[in-house]
Amino acid sequence: MDMPRDERFNALSEIANDCFGIDAFARLPGVQDSRDVAVRTADIVRALESAYDIGLIAGYHLNRTESR
Repeated sequence: MDMPRDERFNALSEIANDCFGIDAFARLPGVQDSRDVAVRTADIVRALESAYDIGLIAGYHLNRTESR
């Protein structure tokens, strides 16, 4: 995997763990995870807000780096 993809999966794994209490990316490569996880709507909203915030922060840092 390349660096941006690794960082994205790390961020998504943290969000899944914080918001849903699951470690979504801990399974072995090539093994399909078929378990169902019940989540509350409020948890989905919180996860989406977290992902949006990470995107804003990453965009800010990227723009600062490019403008130097």
